[in-house]
Amino acid sequence: MGGCVEAEYIDVHGELAYASVRQYHYIDERGSLWGYSTGSTRDGSWKVHHPVFRRWRFMGPTVPMKAAQRRSIAVWSFHEAPGELRCLSSHGGDEDWIALLPAGMSQPSWMESGTSFGCSDVSEHELPDGRRVFIGAHA
Repeated sequence: MGGCVEAEYIDVHGELAYASVRQYHYIDERGSLWGYSTGSTRDGSWKVHHPVFRRWRFMGPTVPMKAAQRRSIAVWSFHEAPGELRCLSSHGGDEDWIALLPAGMSQPSWMESGTSFGCSDVSEHELPDGRRVFIGAHA
């Protein structure tokens, strides 16, 4: 979900702040924690912060309601898509496109693996309301 979730917290100055967060997995007693990083690994200033987050939201536009989408296919470039859909990906950063198909609609041929939609792979994910999400990746 890295890059798909924005969280709100109180910064060191007592002000509301927002950060794109991801889950960090630790081998010690900390387990898994949500956080964000600052700095650079090149100059040794990289650091992970784990403030107390007050609330969070998925980044990007909202997923169209099923009734509003009707029989249309919605297509986004990966980084412009709703965060709820982006976080379904298991491609590891090689994503290019996301499409949301109405329930019962067949996958169009232009959206298959080996096409410009997903020259290397296209994964499929079904939503609870019956719609399907296709994510195209280049590697």
